[in-house]
Amino acid sequence: MEMKIVILPGLDGTGVLSCKIRESLSANHKVETISYPPNLSHYNELLDWLYALLPSEDFIIVAESFSGPLAAMIAAKHPKFLKGVVFVATFAQRPRNLPASFAYILQVVPIKSSYLAQMVQPILMGKWSNRDFTSTFKQALNKVPASTLSKRLAEVLKVDVISQLTEISVPTLYLQAKNDRLVPQRMSAPFNRASATFCTIEGPHFLLQANAGETATKISEFIGSLG
Repeated sequence: MEMKIVILPGLDGTGVLSCKIRESLSANHKVETISYPPNLSHYNELLDWLYALLPSEDFIIVAESFSGPLAAMIAAKHPKFLKGVVFVATFAQRPRNLPASFAYILQVVPIKSSYLAQMVQPILMGKWSNRDFTSTFKQALNKVPASTLSKRLAEVLKVDVISQLTEISVPTLYLQAKNDRLVPQRMSAPFNRASATFCTIEGPHFLLQANAGETATKISEFIGSLG
């Protein structure tokens, strides 16, 4: 089935970390990786910006982590050509494993420091972390102002899109990272409101980066099921 895939990035918003999943999907699909403007941090302003850019052809959204709530907000508005949404290691409300003080920490710790990049990798990548990822992760962080990252994290700490999930009318798939230390399995429960199909895949919170092959397969199967 001819279907464009629009990939929405994580907290950094750069799309830099989407290279592996983009390569895995591009063999059989048209893929567009979104990069958020570095000056936009609030979900509502990202919604307005992104909605105006949605394709005028059949497409699905693949939204990881930070972008999950944004995808729910978009789908609840019923875009004409949207045919489905794949939620990846994401949440509808604040992840309970994320301390409320973390946004403040980002304000006082240099976000671009190599120390911070290495510090959060056990949570984001676990045993899948490697030098190539560390380098790419640093590149992504260096493209975004620390103030923007802090504000986006503050948005995560107060987000609630459960009501929007009930408004979604297109098919949805939720890909749960089996070894996610940031978004535990129970955080996927609200996506039942969107009648989601659930699939657990071996990997950490950064599932698209650590296990691009299997996630690409599941996304392709989902597209095939849309008829």
